[in-house]
Amino acid sequence: MKENKIIIITMIFNFIVAVLKLISGLLFSFSTLIADSIQSFIDFITDITSLIANKIGKKRANKNYPFGYGQVYYIANLFTGFLLFLIGLFILYQFFFFHGKFEPNYVLVLILVVILLLKLVVISLLQYFGKKYKSELMIESFKESKADFISTCVVFIVMVLTFFEEYLPSFINVDKIGSLGMSIYVFAISIKMMVSNIRGMITHDEENNEIRESIMKTLEEMKGIKVKKLKIIKMATYYSVFLQVIVDEKLTIKKYLTIEKKIKTRLKSMNTNIRFIDVEPVED
Repeated sequence: MKENKIIIITMIFNFIVAVLKLISGLLFSFSTLIADSIQSFIDFITDITSLIANKIGKKRANKNYPFGYGQVYYIANLFTGFLLFLIGLFILYQFFFFHGKFEPNYVLVLILVVILLLKLVVISLLQYFGKKYKSELMIESFKESKADFISTCVVFIVMVLTFFEEYLPSFINVDKIGSLGMSIYVFAISIKMMVSNIRGMITHDEENNEIRESIMKTLEEMKGIKVKKLKIIKMATYYSVFLQVIVDEKLTIKKYLTIEKKIKTRLKSMNTNIRFIDVEPVED
């Protein structure tokens, strides 16, 4: 799939960014950058889990999973949220026990500028191709990369402030404050992500009347298609649509497959949040 290729390319960039951050943070004893590098590694892992979840989630519904595999998105996001929470604990530990003395320098300024440019490339790719292919996977990855870009901007600001640290009270350690702020940010994101996805897993199937009306209107406009039953289920940020379509018992398999393809194309073009469509032929 084209979207998977783009994700793989951005994954490589994210990995390079994470390694640059970690090496630079350790080399210059910059704890805020070390904390940010760990978060970038999580973005890299998230890309991997998203690819796996996307592949599993697109499987057709079957007897064991009559409503498809959409729940896998909740599990993948819950896993990411849990990892982020652990990273928050690590950053907090680092805040209390990391004793490296950071000395600001212009080499690190240049490195951070390169990192920000790499992240801009990633963001641009995901945003452009996400809209072009109407890919929710790339759009979600774009949001994560944008958040990582913003956090790196914060790291850059913290580093700039360290150049003026001599003018601040002696008890203020800009690097330490930046590290603490990073841990609070990661905790907030992780808790929000875990709560949201746990709620999604335990909540009953959610119908959306507005989408239902749009689907029925679209299907009514399609000649030769009569719907017997329609069910809509919310799966994370997506919707799964399950249709029972009345067909003539004399209809050939080839003609039915053409009808099925036509339905899926129309519904997905109607609303990009409709990701999974299962069409079952039934007799009148």
